[in-house]
Amino acid sequence: MSGHCRLFRSFEEAWKSAGRSAYAGHDHPDYIQEHLDLSKSLRPSDYAVLYWLLRINPDNIRVFDFAGNVGNLFYSYYPYLRRAGELIDWTVFDLPRTMEKGREIAANRSALGLRFEDSLRGFSEEQTLLVSGAFHYWETSVREFIRQFPQRPHHVILNRTPVHDSQPPFITVQHRGSYAVPCIVRNKKELASAFAAEGYVMVDQWPAFELSLQMPLLPNYTVPNYSGFYFRQQAQK
Repeated sequence: MSGHCRLFRSFEEAWKSAGRSAYAGHDHPDYIQEHLDLSKSLRPSDYAVLYWLLRINPDNIRVFDFAGNVGNLFYSYYPYLRRAGELIDWTVFDLPRTMEKGREIAANRSALGLRFEDSLRGFSEEQTLLVSGAFHYWETSVREFIRQFPQRPHHVILNRTPVHDSQPPFITVQHRGSYAVPCIVRNKKELASAFAAEGYVMVDQWPAFELSLQMPLLPNYTVPNYSGFYFRQQAQK
């Protein structure tokens, strides 16, 4: 009765369930177009991200947009980050088919400052690591996420990710009609502790009221709104 809105024991089990009724993956054309359409205007939680991007290094805004789709956030944020005489350095890393479409769109729009990177080797510690609407698709630990980069990010901004205040982490499936993707809802305190264990302090957190995760037959697992976080690497002693 609950369909995809239930709990799964593993991502493997969730992927199998997702593929039974829809395309299981993040590179479906509808997924790409949906996020590109959303880039036409800011959403409430974007303002917190803009606030921190403009303060982390206001004279040299450099962003590594992990799972950044076709660069939709670049198009949303550019008018607010652009200053007279300055160029924004914005790098997107995503799935090959998604980035192929992103490069095509960027060429048509003459998007200066936007580029697409095929490997995490293109990341540098001078960049702010931004993960918007995607961290809940990361299937393993915070530790593995951080340590996959060639250099440790000094600044990590997570936005629009579902976390739960009381439930332990659980896996479910997001179904959007033509495509379906598994995700993990992490426990909020455990998320903060995992980053702390990697040497990060939580500087800020905010609600993302534009998104929620409804679990109709499991109301105790419903996430009324997504969240955003800014983690900063602690200074080495």
